[in-house]
Amino acid sequence: MSTDDLIYEIFSPLSQGAPGNDASTLRALDAVPCCDSVLQVLDLGVGHGRTTLILAETLQDAHVTAVDIHAPFLENLARDARITGVANRIYPLLGDMAAIEVAEKSMDLIWAEGSIYVIGIQCALATWRRWLRPAGCVAFSDFTWWTDDPSETPSRFWATEYPEMANENSIRSCAEAIGYRVVSSFRVPREGHDAYYVPLEARLAELAGHRDAGVLKVLESIQEEIDISRRYSDEAGYTFFILQRVEN
Repeated sequence: MSTDDLIYEIFSPLSQGAPGNDASTLRALDAVPCCDSVLQVLDLGVGHGRTTLILAETLQDAHVTAVDIHAPFLENLARDARITGVANRIYPLLGDMAAIEVAEKSMDLIWAEGSIYVIGIQCALATWRRWLRPAGCVAFSDFTWWTDDPSETPSRFWATEYPEMANENSIRSCAEAIGYRVVSSFRVPREGHDAYYVPLEARLAELAGHRDAGVLKVLESIQEEIDISRRYSDEAGYTFFILQRVEN
């Protein structure tokens, strides 16, 4: 079994692929300036499409292009969009979010909840700025350091698992240097982390009897992430950032 196949086997039954919840998504959306005038939205790395559906339901005049690399996720999203009555405003796009082509100044809002790490914050923000119309916005969440002096255990773990992981101030400074105004930022609460980690831990328990040593190693690493994230929940976690393009 390939690593990609394994990851999809683990995560496919889950409703989301990163910490977050509807309340945090709506809080971030509420911080977007002139939200009612948003017409074109690009939602990147959508997974099962929880955020896509919220965006389409809340921004009732907007068309949302939903990008993911896994076709079954987009098929599920299309089904749910039909059920909720927003299928006419959601456009599933199968592709690598790091390699899609988007016309310059064509988007009012770019959303990347829990997926910006795929590209890297600096590269993503530089690329996405070109896609935004003047005063357009980016909203994204990512795992960040909440302390300047992390404990040894999480520091060692994340140095291997996510070496690019940054603190909140450095992300704000990076965004401003690229050409954004930081409109708002907030830490995703415990409920948002539990919405991801509790079902994920239950999924790991379902797969605990797997006979493949490689599979068990991946499961062990994921469980370690869960344990460290809970034990050191005051040192690191997901932070949401809402940015607005500014002109030079």
